[in-house]
Amino acid sequence: MGEDKAYLEISGQSLLQAGLKLLEEIGSELIFLSGREGYPQSVADILERCGPPGGLYACLEYLAARGKLDDLPLLIIPVDMPKLNPEILRVLLLHIRDQEGCHFEGEIFPCVLRASKKLRNYLKHLFQESHQLGGKRSMRAVLEFCNSKQVSKGLFKDDFFRNINTPEDYKKVLLDDTVNQQE
Repeated sequence: MGEDKAYLEISGQSLLQAGLKLLEEIGSELIFLSGREGYPQSVADILERCGPPGGLYACLEYLAARGKLDDLPLLIIPVDMPKLNPEILRVLLLHIRDQEGCHFEGEIFPCVLRASKKLRNYLKHLFQESHQLGGKRSMRAVLEFCNSKQVSKGLFKDDFFRNINTPEDYKKVLLDDTVNQQE
């Protein structure tokens, strides 16, 4: 992208603000911002440039240090999926009940994983081996390790799961937003 996607604006608010609002809207008890300094909810990266698995590991270490690794469901959303909505996230939260993890078919994010010692130890071991991302150190591999349940997208359109990776993606989202506001 060439810039921090968290601060891109759509409808007058940054993607980061929209994500925080979305999590508050569904009643999240704790909200962590992985690797973001300057926010009360910030959890510092333990390992630089280790992507979402590194952020998850930092959050699990944070919870472990406070004695809270008790299988809490962790809803993980990326900052660059502006069309996520409360209904999508609630569907995932309904499916985590007896699972270690869940995500939508064909998607990595959003996902829900249990904050467990097992997951923390798995990530700790992986990052002790290497900090190189990909393969075993990917969110796909983390979901596989957790035997994550694949949830049907049902009536949710693929558009809800699109993320912003390029300036062109951002322009398309802005255009869609302008069209929606005019309707």
